[in-house]
Amino acid sequence: MRKILVFGAGLLAGAIIGAGVSLLLTPASGDDLREGTKDRYKRVLEESAKAAAERRAQLEAELAEMTRPKKTEKSQNGGK
Repeated sequence: MRKILVFGAGLLAGAIIGAGVSLLLTPASGDDLREGTKDRYKRVLEESAKAAAERRAQLEAELAEMTRPKKTEKSQNGGK
C-alpha cells in the first residue's frame, strides 16, 4: 500500500512540475494562455456533464429493466 501512495505522490509532483515548466516555456502570451485554459476547462466540464448524463440514463434504464416484474410461465401461456 505504501508503494502505491509513494507512486501517486510522485506522479502528482511530476504533473505539477511539468505543468509549471510548460507554462514558463510556452510561446503564448499570458492572456492567450489563460483564455485557452478557460476554454479547455469549459469544454472538458461540458463533455464530462454530457457523459455523466448519458451514463445516468443508461443506469436508470438498467435499473428499470431489473425492477420490472418478471412474467411467469402461467401468464405467458394464458394461465393454462
